[in-house]
Amino acid sequence: MFFGTIDGQTWCPEREWQAIDYNLSRDNAAILTVAGSLTRFLERMHGMVLQVELQDQYIDQSSADEAAALHCAKSEQILRRKVCLTHRKQLMFDAESVLPIAPLPNTLMLELQDGERPLASLLMDYGLSLSRLDLGITRIVGTCEWQGYWARRSVLRSESGIQALVVEVFHPLFWQRLKMLKQHRSFQRR
Repeated sequence: MFFGTIDGQTWCPEREWQAIDYNLSRDNAAILTVAGSLTRFLERMHGMVLQVELQDQYIDQSSADEAAALHCAKSEQILRRKVCLTHRKQLMFDAESVLPIAPLPNTLMLELQDGERPLASLLMDYGLSLSRLDLGITRIVGTCEWQGYWARRSVLRSESGIQALVVEVFHPLFWQRLKMLKQHRSFQRR
């Protein structure tokens, strides 16, 4: 994975993870545990419209860990995609997706290669009902550029067989922007 330095992190399963243990607000915990499309959730709940910036994308082979998470063969052909999500041209979080290629329709592959839309939103627009499984949350430790950042990892699966391993790493500015948006909405309601 692009986030190779965070592969060794300890991911706490969402069902065991308690926001209170980390002194996180209910709003922040909701973001880390949202089961649907995160970008749609942020737009609907916080008025944060995100833009996708494709950083890199290529055909690769799955690692043993990726294959285990995706229930596919080791070294299966996958599409590896890294994007940055921005709000008002400022980086909010990074995301990496690993999708086995075999079940992907050609039209979806083309849209993924365009790299202009968030993955979950794109899949949902294709009429695929998604479930987010194996959601894990961590606060990154160690000496890497994301040290201290919150991250989440999950597997998106559709009934059609399309699936993706997704890792999202939230930058500190993201949390600051959310707080600002919440304050702005509170002020407008007065």
